[in-house]
Amino acid sequence: MKATILVGSAQRGGNTDEQCQAVADALKESGFNVCVIYPFNMNIKHCDGCNKCTTSGLCHIEDDMQVIYDLFDSSDLFIISTPVYFSSLSSIIKQVIDRFQCKWTSIDDPLVSKYIALICNGGSRNPRFENIISVARALAFGTRRVWAGECLADSTDLTDVSRLAKEAYKFGLVLANKVLDG
Repeated sequence: MKATILVGSAQRGGNTDEQCQAVADALKESGFNVCVIYPFNMNIKHCDGCNKCTTSGLCHIEDDMQVIYDLFDSSDLFIISTPVYFSSLSSIIKQVIDRFQCKWTSIDDPLVSKYIALICNGGSRNPRFENIISVARALAFGTRRVWAGECLADSTDLTDVSRLAKEAYKFGLVLANKVLDG
């Protein structure tokens, strides 16, 4: 089994990265081949809304998104991660998700036996996770993948964040079981 984790933060070693590494550890221990990728360090352009992909199924923009498309297509589990920024996704992950327009399929297409999940953390006691979950679930729905769930952590600016890795590791084990039991 193969899993890809997109780290939607520019801070290596920060809360989001820590969560992603813990999930990666759990998945590896469960037998997954895991690729952790950092879109912040990649050349990814904005979607230009040309709609060429609606007929060809391919994005005409030549950049590093092709790497992410290939990982998406070959992964049994695709995880997006993001900190909460202004009640939404980081601009890093939003730009990547916007480029998935070429992977959008018809509601009549059958579900693919592949999974999408979300890792997210917010600094306040009540971050607006629902906005981010909605976008992540739309990605799963639009690409006909199975929604595998979310790992959410609040109060990361206010409390000890040592719990993040433990909670994320447990989430990784849950994801592994879901995909393996598929």
